[in-house]
Order: sequence, then structure tokens, then C-alpha cells
Amino acid sequence: MSDSTNSAPFPHYVDTRKVFSQKGIFGGELSKDKLPRLALMLADGNFKAEAKLVFSNDDRGRRLIEGWVRAQVSVACQRCLMPLELSIADDIRLALVSDEDKASKLDDDVEPWIEPEFKLDPVQIVEEQLLLSMPLAAYHEIEICGASQTQFDAPEASKAAAQDKSEPNAFAILKELKMSGSSD
Repeated sequence: MSDSTNSAPFPHYVDTRKVFSQKGIFGGELSKDKLPRLALMLADGNFKAEAKLVFSNDDRGRRLIEGWVRAQVSVACQRCLMPLELSIADDIRLALVSDEDKASKLDDDVEPWIEPEFKLDPVQIVEEQLLLSMPLAAYHEIEICGASQTQFDAPEASKAAAQDKSEPNAFAILKELKMSGSSD
């Protein structure tokens, strides 16, 4: 999993006026306390995150940030609320721009990273990419989930109960009113 050879540990920040021309390379493992927004989403359990970022200028003058992020995390299953182990990974290909106007002019081969200042926190990029890689809702497989079978059947049961109600359908009432109004 580790590909952080020839890279320095992640600094607190980099100067965007220098890091691209100096071809900065940062990588290594990151602790949960360095990723506070991600930590809020996690359950107690396994956590390992590592990343590598390479800063460079391409032949078109774009300031590129390329690399990858990988993590093993525990989140709460949305059915049973018990810890669920996830592996998340993403490749990174960003272009640093100073505003939305420049971001809109980028080609589709890169995503924008907007930073109007000269200070850039590389760990913030890693955290953002990990957050974007997280599933919207995480579930255990039904066979191993701690939720009861009635929870899995609940949506079907509520649909059947709704159909069995003796209350008339609002659209059926409107149809009857329309039909009775047209005969006048």
C-alpha cells in the first residue's frame, strides 16, 4: 500500500508560488487527528490513511496536483449502526486555480482546486478527496448485518399497509368530482 518513496512528510502548508516550480512531493500515513472532518464520520475501529501528492507545472502552464489517497476506515452501518470496515481509494488530478472563473475554463481532464491565497494545506486536499470517496450510505451485506429481518421487510410492509387502507385516494376523489361536474 505504501508508495511514499522519495517524498517528504506532509507539511502544515506549502507556498503555492514555490511548490510547483520545485516539484514538491509529499506522502505518507496520516493520523485521524489530522483529518478532523473525516474523523466526524467514523466509528470506533480500524483507521489507516495514506496519500501521495506531487506538485508540478505541465507543458500548458497549469499547476497540477497529482497523486492518490487510500484508507481503511470504520463507519457505522446505516441499518444496524455497528462498525463497518471500508476500503476507500481515489486518484487525484487537480489544477490549482485562484477563482471560479479560472476553474470554469479548465479542461475535463482535471478538477479545479480553488485557492486564492499563497498558502495551501496539502492535508486538506487529501481529506477532501477521502470525503468525496466515501459512500453516501454504507451498509453491511444483508446476511451479516446486525439489523433484524423485520427492518429489511419494513418498507414492503408499509407499502402493503398503505394500499390496504380504506381511505379513498385523493386523485380518485378528484376524478369523481370532475366526472360529476362534466355531466352538468
